[in-house]
Amino acid sequence: MDDDRVRATETSIRMLEGLIDLDGEAGITELATHLSVAKSTVYKHLNTLESSGLAVKHGDRYRIGLRALEFGGYAQRYDGVYDTARPQLRKMADETGELANLMFEEDDWGVYVHTSRGENAVEIDTQTGRRAYLHATGLGKAILATLPEERVEEIIDARGLPAVTEHTITEPRALFEELDEIDATGIAYDREECVEGMACIARPLSTPSERPAAISITGPVSRVSTGETEESIRTVLEQAGNVIELNLTG
Repeated sequence: MDDDRVRATETSIRMLEGLIDLDGEAGITELATHLSVAKSTVYKHLNTLESSGLAVKHGDRYRIGLRALEFGGYAQRYDGVYDTARPQLRKMADETGELANLMFEEDDWGVYVHTSRGENAVEIDTQTGRRAYLHATGLGKAILATLPEERVEEIIDARGLPAVTEHTITEPRALFEELDEIDATGIAYDREECVEGMACIARPLSTPSERPAAISITGPVSRVSTGETEESIRTVLEQAGNVIELNLTG
């Protein structure tokens, strides 16, 4: 372990992650069992988190507190990309009827920052703050295609190329070949590589921020990956991306 890390802080973070794992709510015994930690340790850390508003107690069970939104809201907004992209994602969702997403890369993960749902959008887990493997999503591959090869190799070393579905790219050579194609066309695809039956068409964003970002439209393969529909989605992505980039640099 890095000597600069504080074990108590790491343990508190594990408590919050454990609450998420347990559908957002758990009692002390349940959380202790899930994390293989002593109940006394769980009790102390949850009390500390509760005193700061990061956890709240309901009866004998704990949940993540709304104070967490304060931190998450700042993380979303500090470089202006989120606020600039949000109305365009709403427009993308309205025009396509599908799910429109914004993702940033952070700590070698793809992080969903905002989602807008069209009238026909399918419910999948793109909750704000959710992390995903970059190689397994259209958004993530769009981001990877903008990065230097050595940075992509660092991400592969850190997170690997696990198979999220049977369609996920798991070989570095195949991934780099696809990233070259994305770099040439400006469009990335995910064909059931993250969720069975779902497809994603994504576009990287060129912004002044140091955080790599991309936008996408996600929907069932039968709707998103068909001829004219796919072409219209690409047009929607290109128009929205242009507006976001112009507003950020104008």
